[in-house]
Amino acid sequence: MSSKAAVVDTSVLHAYLRREDPLHEAAEALLELLDAVVVPSIVLHELVWSMRKKLGRVAAREAAERLLAIRGVTYEPVLETDIVFALADTRRYHDLLVVSVASRLGLPLATLDHGMARLARRHGVELVAVPRLARRIGV
Repeated sequence: MSSKAAVVDTSVLHAYLRREDPLHEAAEALLELLDAVVVPSIVLHELVWSMRKKLGRVAAREAAERLLAIRGVTYEPVLETDIVFALADTRRYHDLLVVSVASRLGLPLATLDHGMARLARRHGVELVAVPRLARRIGV
């Protein structure tokens, strides 16, 4: 089997890190398909912000620490070229940063977000096939 790497967005990590999330099993299955996970720096920031808003500061810190402890995860900084690309549509700025990183690295994107998947396809970024479980529940 060949090595499979992908850029992962916030939807996957949020569901993966919260067992009670309805998409937790789908996120787990998606990540199991990958040998290497690339997390754009903006995704880590979004994850902390989202967790803090929903669950509080302690849960946000614990989630980020769990993510940082996972082997096979690397973090990719957002570059100026990604920012310029994302400024084309400030309504989707954060999502476009992730799409730009995936495009720049030549990697597919793993997402559980329909809107993000459409955006990635529109910009020629391949998607990691969503596991059957996620498709059954509407992702």
